[in-house]
Amino acid sequence: MLVSAQRKLVECLCNFVKGNPRNQDEIIDYLPQLRKHLGNLKLPPSWSNDFTEDHKAKILITPGLNAEEVIVECLRNNVGVCQAKIPRDLLEEFGMLIDTHPDPSVCMQLELLQLMCLPEGIGTKAVPRNQSMVLDVLVSDSLKNFQTCIKEVFSSDANRNAHPERLVLLLAATICDGNVTTAALLQSKKISIDKTVAKMHALLVTICPGSYKELSGQSQMSRNAENTAVSDHKYFKALIIFLAEQLDVTAV
Repeated sequence: MLVSAQRKLVECLCNFVKGNPRNQDEIIDYLPQLRKHLGNLKLPPSWSNDFTEDHKAKILITPGLNAEEVIVECLRNNVGVCQAKIPRDLLEEFGMLIDTHPDPSVCMQLELLQLMCLPEGIGTKAVPRNQSMVLDVLVSDSLKNFQTCIKEVFSSDANRNAHPERLVLLLAATICDGNVTTAALLQSKKISIDKTVAKMHALLVTICPGSYKELSGQSQMSRNAENTAVSDHKYFKALIIFLAEQLDVTAV
């Protein structure tokens, strides 16, 4: 019952800060308290003598209280919070939470990393300092699972990411606005323009197999269907956005 009440409180906090910069600024000052409730539910450090191992095994530690969402909503469209009130070690903590998940591409914590780079969303002004910090987390050797999933985004092998487009858009956020420093770091990690183009080509083969036939052998209806399939493909569209940012850095 206590855990249910705490989840309701966190839900109220999320609604309190959504779209309200004043409330976001107020709640983010309680970041140390919020951080105590990140991830799974915390088990007590000690137990009473009559609490058996069987009892302990029945305690559910997931889902957590969802304190992460409160922090994410404090960042959304709030450049001031992103620039001045989020410490680097919080990004590392979110990275570790993502790394423990079997499929990092579905983690809501990814949104915090993207908002740190682009508080007001894709197509808006980036925060260069945060881009560097976020990318340092993404390429950290300590996040083995996360690293593997990012590599799979550009691999020809089977992709276990349910939403690879989220990982691609996060990478795009780290280099947008012509950030040469972060783009160079990605290049050093073999995430290059060539890799992006190769993955786009591989996807096109599966999305539009008819495009590799003679145009004369395709009906207008078939071509229209393939165009629609491409425009609706989230993974492919994310790669286009990433490629555009890569080319923009090259132009710089």
